[in-house]
Amino acid sequence: MRLVIVVEGQTEEAFVKQLLAPHLAAHGVYASTTIVGKLTAQKRGHRGRGGGHFRHWRKDIARILGGDSSGSLRVSTIFDLYGLPVDFPGLELHGADTDTARRCESLQDALAAEFDDPRLIPYLQRHEFESLVLASLPSLRAVLDAQDDLDGLTRLEASLVGTSPEDINDGKTTAPSKRLTAHVPGYRKTLHGPLVTSETGLSSLRRQCPRFHAWMTKLESLSTVGAESDESSPPHH
Repeated sequence: MRLVIVVEGQTEEAFVKQLLAPHLAAHGVYASTTIVGKLTAQKRGHRGRGGGHFRHWRKDIARILGGDSSGSLRVSTIFDLYGLPVDFPGLELHGADTDTARRCESLQDALAAEFDDPRLIPYLQRHEFESLVLASLPSLRAVLDAQDDLDGLTRLEASLVGTSPEDINDGKTTAPSKRLTAHVPGYRKTLHGPLVTSETGLSSLRRQCPRFHAWMTKLESLSTVGAESDESSPPHH
């Protein structure tokens, strides 16, 4: 099974390449990535950047789905729940839902309905990619040098005792990324994010982040779907 994971930026791209893709390949699922909105950003002179309005994201996802009509393609996403584009499907209806787990599910359903293609497997990270970094704080400590960063990390760890990384909320000052940069000034998302999550490993991330675990389980199961698709396809002559 071929899987394209649509991501928001270079950090998530590296995370997929370094950690998810090798794991999924062992399950017979061959993952690659594309940064959503990157082509539009490049046309505007912003190299390596993605993001932007959902209408640009929609074009990218539609292009991928339309480029392969076989049963051996699936498309998934890693989008942050925090800071979604204002024109994201379902956001006007569900964006104020204080139950963020339910909000994630509602917005994933709205994204699926936008395309009405069973090959699309939407996934929103509750609340940000940095939730996975907060599940990797011992690994982050191992790569920090500055005493200010280490002291700040100690305070951050103390503030999160008893809280699941996926439960850390999405306020403007309390979102996972905001907490990290406030406590650890030396934290660099594109450098430390893929590094420390890879060092922590999927087993630990999945144990701490149940929504992420459920998504990974779904992706692993695509190997079975791929085998069924191959068996049902007409033979080539």
